[in-house]
Amino acid sequence: MLMNSITRSSHRNGFALLVACGIVVIFTTVASAQKIQRVASLSKVETSRAAASKQNKYTFIMFWKNQDDTTKAMWNSLQQNLSSKTDTTTFAAVNTNDPAEANLVKEYGVSRAPMPLTLAIAPNGAITGSFVKQINADYIQQSFVSPAKSRCMLTLQNRKMVLLCVNPGGNSALPKGVQNFKAIPCYKDVVEVVLVSAGESVESSFLQELEVPQQNNNSTVVFMAPPGVMVGKFNENVTHEQLIAELKKAGKSCGVEGCKHCKE
Repeated sequence: MLMNSITRSSHRNGFALLVACGIVVIFTTVASAQKIQRVASLSKVETSRAAASKQNKYTFIMFWKNQDDTTKAMWNSLQQNLSSKTDTTTFAAVNTNDPAEANLVKEYGVSRAPMPLTLAIAPNGAITGSFVKQINADYIQQSFVSPAKSRCMLTLQNRKMVLLCVNPGGNSALPKGVQNFKAIPCYKDVVEVVLVSAGESVESSFLQELEVPQQNNNSTVVFMAPPGVMVGKFNENVTHEQLIAELKKAGKSCGVEGCKHCKE
């Protein structure tokens, strides 16, 4: 299972690891004037990351404090493995003591993290890999994930729940139970519905990790909650009452104090 595999090694990409270690990207909505001011003050690395995102590229950022042998080895490995992948990646090094990159260090919460530390960031902003002290070609390759997986990871890193709906063929309909759950006021803003076609080859590895059959004539609903809790897997007939009940069993809720749906 995906959730088990990511807790075994700090070098593996996944959901729980990237949130539990405190490396979380939280996006907030700001006024237009604030956005303009923020763009104007972007650092060199932030600008590079933003450009890479628009070009659908991954960004690898190595945070470091001391130019010791471990730091040099990690940087050399990044250069050796990514210099030939300029069409899909960009990479940079950030000294956590550099005032110009203070916003970036704060954004990822890495000021007290073990160094050196490399984060792999998908085009949508999800952290898909976290590597402490060493990195190699295998670790880098693991950081490249499918669109649906990166979307799920970003949602969980933003401390929201995910209802992944895996439909057969080109079916784009959402199960009634998912629709009803999403319509409940206290849940609508804390859960994201991600729709995937079971036949998408690019999502094959992700669905295998979740143990979702791709040759299924019926829809499968995978319910996940932050930081990386697998609430459950259900068929297309799941009801919103079942989803709420399983959420309670997992010790999760909508976050609204005194919510009638979350009471025992």
